[in-house]
Amino acid sequence: MQRKKMLIVGLAIALMVGLVSAAVITYFGQVKMTATVSQAVLLDGKDYTQMPITEEANVAGGECICKYHWLESRTSVPVTLAFETDITYDGGITVEYYKPVKLQLTTSDFKYKNDNPAFDALVLVYWDGGKVVWEVGIDEDDISGHWSTGVQVMIANASTPKFILGWSPGESQTSPIYKPWTGTGWGTPTTTLPEGMSVNGSYNQVSYKIEIPVKYLGGCGATFNWAINIEASWPGYSGSHYAQYPTEWVRWTATGTATFQIGEPITSPFTLQPYEIKYFIICYKFAVNIYPGTYTITTTVKPAS
Repeated sequence: MQRKKMLIVGLAIALMVGLVSAAVITYFGQVKMTATVSQAVLLDGKDYTQMPITEEANVAGGECICKYHWLESRTSVPVTLAFETDITYDGGITVEYYKPVKLQLTTSDFKYKNDNPAFDALVLVYWDGGKVVWEVGIDEDDISGHWSTGVQVMIANASTPKFILGWSPGESQTSPIYKPWTGTGWGTPTTTLPEGMSVNGSYNQVSYKIEIPVKYLGGCGATFNWAINIEASWPGYSGSHYAQYPTEWVRWTATGTATFQIGEPITSPFTLQPYEIKYFIICYKFAVNIYPGTYTITTTVKPAS
């Protein structure tokens, strides 16, 4: 009997040893990472929690209004996006998207009255969504005793001039002037500028800003012809020394004028490159016979499928 008990105890111990030796670990280690993810693309510097961005405008039928915005990539990979437009009324409203266009001109871009330029001309031309802007600078370091400067932008059709806007010292030293083309020649200059046009600076300063609403230039997306004359006078010099652009421009005619497109159309979908900032302008065009009322127009920037 005692021998039988010993065998049972021995068997129980053997089973216990077997159970211990059969135990295994279920993993060798763990990595636990907490990721805080930010939005890949921002609109006007804002994320989806700050949407929608609201804007308002009072317009009449037949008009076009444009608003400036930008997209900013925060990711290291390209992102393909699309504009989706929703309008509360189907008809009478057209929405278009444009890339702003800028032109930077420096001394070498101009034709001067003399082969040896007496001053350096700098011009930046761009569309701000409502107006086309000319920012003009004159570096007068090489002019001794400088006393007068001026600048005039000429707008034209492909074959005929339309008007001149700017400071013209020979015609007014107190106010900027506007001079229309009559169809056969230049009309009388006036210091009463058309609505929305503006000229900052004075005839004897060295920086200017000329602004012309797009309604005078053909509207959003249109292409117009133009040229610019920058002039300076000083004691001992006969007449004004000028810089003109383009170099082939036949002065005060439409011949040889430059062209400027009021925005390049953006085709959707489009790709935003890593860390790119893309500026764009939304243009809302209202039919001349649109029914009076309040309309809601929503543009959504979405990942393209």
